[in-house]
Amino acid sequence: MHASPVTWSYGRANQILIGFVAAFMFGVAALLFNLPAIVGGPGHDTDWMVESCAVVMAGFGVFMSFGLTAIVRTRISLAAGTLDATVPAHHNWLLVPRFRSIKLPLSQIRSVERRQEIVRWFGVTSLRDSLSIVSAGGERIGLISNTNGPSLQFPLSEIADAIASAAAIQVTDDGTVRSNAQGLYGEASSNWSEPPLDPASASQARRIAIRTAQICGLLVVFAILLRACL
Repeated sequence: MHASPVTWSYGRANQILIGFVAAFMFGVAALLFNLPAIVGGPGHDTDWMVESCAVVMAGFGVFMSFGLTAIVRTRISLAAGTLDATVPAHHNWLLVPRFRSIKLPLSQIRSVERRQEIVRWFGVTSLRDSLSIVSAGGERIGLISNTNGPSLQFPLSEIADAIASAAAIQVTDDGTVRSNAQGLYGEASSNWSEPPLDPASASQARRIAIRTAQICGLLVVFAILLRACL
């Protein structure tokens, strides 16, 4: 007898949050585009700067809209002895997300593997947890990844334990690695060729990533406070 079906997806709160952020950015872009007309008078030398900011904000709004599409479509299910999932899988040069449909009998899952990834992007180091499975034929299939933070979190541990339990295997911890995989929209790489770091290097890399996240958070708070005081 199979266990009751269970499905994991991003919660409605996450969807509302990303939708609100996208709408806010489009609103700011519209305001900036119309600011010269609202202010009135002849053209100013700084109008091009305002228009450039409007284009940037509109671009971020489009990106957040793509992110909303990703979190609405992403899901992982266990039902009737089968792993059924729709997960992000790459994107085009415009950052439009693509998706991969997975339907695999639990009897064909050889291993369920987790690892922590140290990612350096534009000089910023971050931590990410990643989950994948390996089929009986040896194919690795990336499922989902989480960048460490307070929001947009998939319950990786719960999912890994549930799949492993249903497939009657153990979850494998592949340690901490340095990865170049982008992980955009929660995509998990299907190519785990990077060797794990030794404990000392992994600990140092994690400390750097945590410190970087703290500094970025403080800068955001400082920017908000500065804007409020002006």
